[in-house]
Amino acid sequence: MRLEGKRALVTGSSRGIGAQMARLFAREGAQVAVNYRSSKAEADEVAGSITEAGGKAIVVGCDVSDPSSVATMFRTIRRRFGGLDILVNNAGLADRSIWNIGLEETTLAMWRRVFEVDAFGTFNCSQAAAQLMKRGGSIVNVASTPALFGDTEGLVYASAKGAVLSMSRMLARILAPRIRVNCMVFGSFETDWLGWLDKKQQRSYRSAIPLKRFGAPIDAARLALFLASDESSFITGQAIVADGGEVMH
Repeated sequence: MRLEGKRALVTGSSRGIGAQMARLFAREGAQVAVNYRSSKAEADEVAGSITEAGGKAIVVGCDVSDPSSVATMFRTIRRRFGGLDILVNNAGLADRSIWNIGLEETTLAMWRRVFEVDAFGTFNCSQAAAQLMKRGGSIVNVASTPALFGDTEGLVYASAKGAVLSMSRMLARILAPRIRVNCMVFGSFETDWLGWLDKKQQRSYRSAIPLKRFGAPIDAARLALFLASDESSFITGQAIVADGGEVMH
């Protein structure tokens, strides 16, 4: 098993891609902290499915945008796990009202709301994790292809993910050689985002992908597993794109 003996925290892992990551990490031998902000029942379900399958998991509530809440979560992880080897900063904020909006309607309140979770949350957790990790630790962040190449939708979200990309490169240098830091850059995946699109828009997005399908949560989880494991021990400071070939660089 690729994560045997490792201790992992996946933020925003009560559902969706984060839940898939938590389950896969546990199957590969890691003790996993399943994080939620408001959906404890969903987090309990994810952790329960892990333990039923013979894995090890705990549930930790935390608002990653709140430093005091993050401090409490990491105290719990220190007490329960004794340390940390892997952090996946998966928690993020995006919704239809912010994605499908024109420049004229975009407000600073929207910027603050998204940046507090996506950018500040990534920093808060990375800062705390660095204090628990020993040599060989891995931090995996999450960004989105518009942050690399631009788009006409999702201005605030893409900008926050751009900050995550820059932060990942900075942290990779600051924390080397003790801790590796990399960033997954996702294209169009099967998440709640698809519900914001009508059938015509979905077909348009899908047709633009050379592999002719949206990414599945397991695709994201497998990439996270690679970057978290020793298989990527010579990779740090990189932005790894997973988008079915939609943008090539």
